[in-house]
Amino acid sequence: MRKTTVLVDRPIDAIDTLRREHANMRSVLTLIRNQLDVLDRGSAGNFVLLANALYYLRKFPGTVHHPKEELIFEYLRNADPSLTKDTAEAHKQHREIYELEDWLIELALNVPLPGTTSRQRLMEFGRHYLQVQRDHSMREEKILFPRAAELLKAKDWAEVARRFKEIDDPLFGAHKGERYEMLYEHLMRESTEG
Repeated sequence: MRKTTVLVDRPIDAIDTLRREHANMRSVLTLIRNQLDVLDRGSAGNFVLLANALYYLRKFPGTVHHPKEELIFEYLRNADPSLTKDTAEAHKQHREIYELEDWLIELALNVPLPGTTSRQRLMEFGRHYLQVQRDHSMREEKILFPRAAELLKAKDWAEVARRFKEIDDPLFGAHKGERYEMLYEHLMRESTEG
């Protein structure tokens, strides 16, 4: 059983955990991109798979991963006010990601037919969502995470660890026939085929 955790004694552990979660999220985003490509070709696609992928990203990163980042970024702004613009942009992107996920889940669950406005909106919002996710992840990994590892104090990391205990990732952690079983199996198949 793999659990997501933030350790107290070394800041790099917390950053490594966030980066591992990013890697997991990227595999789900790749699945979303692939499903959008299928839909873009006019094929039926798998709307249940697409909706489950989006729902996972809305629920786990939206309630566990991003709040950890927000706390780290709060400490980072206090340690280096020159990073206020970057942390504010990351916060803004979190909000945009949540809004897009909510829209995309609803659009996918309505199973829009080829040539309809709903299908076009799903494609446009979906492509924009993937771009926001790419930009967001890059900002964090290239700018914010390295600066946090450098600037945050032991007491800051201890508070992050205190507020974010071990959380089992419902997709990449233990699997017991949960909601994400089909999504997990699809991701594992893609990883062995690719």
